Amino acid sequence: MSTDSKKEILKAKEWLFRADHVCVLSHESPDGDAVGSALGISWALRSIGKKVTTSLSDDVPARFSFLPGSMDVKDFVPVDADMVVAVDAADWDRLGPIVNNLAAPIDINIDHHISNSKFAHINLVDTQASATAEYLTNLVKLFGLNIDDRVAQCLLTGIVTDTIGFRTTSTSTSTLLAAEELMHYDVNLHKISRQTLHCRSYEATKLWGYALSRVSFKDGLTWTEVTLADKLEAGYTAKGDADIVSQMTAIDGAEVSVVFVERRNSEIKISWRSVKGVDVAAIAKTFGGGGHQAAAGANMYGTDLERAKDIVLQRTREAMDNYQS
Repeated sequence: MSTDSKKEILKAKEWLFRADHVCVLSHESPDGDAVGSALGISWALRSIGKKVTTSLSDDVPARFSFLPGSMDVKDFVPVDADMVVAVDAADWDRLGPIVNNLAAPIDINIDHHISNSKFAHINLVDTQASATAEYLTNLVKLFGLNIDDRVAQCLLTGIVTDTIGFRTTSTSTSTLLAAEELMHYDVNLHKISRQTLHCRSYEATKLWGYALSRVSFKDGLTWTEVTLADKLEAGYTAKGDADIVSQMTAIDGAEVSVVFVERRNSEIKISWRSVKGVDVAAIAKTFGGGGHQAAAGANMYGTDLERAKDIVLQRTREAMDNYQS
């Protein structure tokens, strides 16, 4: 750890201990690392008597409802909060409309995305960590906070989901050591894995059927789309793609997978996954998005599915060709 990093961590610790009411945020369309990290550090701060509000722009997905505190997540920033901490968000825009009335920069930004834009006063970004929850497993101790059963359950969920059950290329010995430490508490790895990685709602399963029935595949690139009509027909109300993009990487020969999700008001959400070394975060960045080398996302506005597909697939193909050459 560099001297500058140590100084920033000590500064963040000082700010957190000085605060009376901390509001913890994460990105819109929250995944397991977002929810687990936000709830995990919230419980850790409460262990030293802090008043904490966990807030998200979007609802907590049903598969994370077993996490302690998930039912108490708010959709606003309390007016009396004197500190705002963002976790697992690569940039300001990823926090969603919940920050529309906040002045930038916020106080502390804790993340692991290589595309992080350092949008806070204090930016703690460990791009070597497989998940923000892995980084937080070490940070909470450096902050002088306590890990208990609730903190451990939340952080282990973040690690398990962002590594897809310890299967991503970002999984390292540090990841496994962090998970091992958390498993010394009263947590159930089997339950976490099954609930977050394997269980799907009936509506999500129907949505998979619609999207997977129109999958295209050519020269290592596979893609599909989720339309508003699909969601309506399936009864699926969440913003995302029900993790269809991760399933598409299982196609034999797939190097990069892309899913296009149609949203209202001419918005298209794009998700990329890479299994052969192509840096999809770099592709996403050209569309104002970001993420990891192997998993990234972006949003396009004022367009439709066909136009978005044409532009994104062409740029993705160019990146694949450049990588291969």
